[in-house]
Amino acid sequence: MRSLRHFDLNLLLVFEALMRERHVTRAAEMLHLSQPALSHALKRLRESLDDPLLVRTENGMQPTPGHSRCYPWCNRR
Repeated sequence: MRSLRHFDLNLLLVFEALMRERHVTRAAEMLHLSQPALSHALKRLRESLDDPLLVRTENGMQPTPGHSRCYPWCNRR
């Protein structure tokens, strides 16, 4: 895992939307972003955590075992 010193906390909002929707386009709509912008944010999050976090399947995006490192932080409010 890379250093999280400069981690963009907004990426956790992207991750939370993807966990809820399990679909990139619907998550982008939920956040009022374009699909390419959300895909780029997911790429940045994956690179920051050095884990794919979610993988595309025929049933939408499915979490990898590594998703548990950041999903608990999304639900804290």
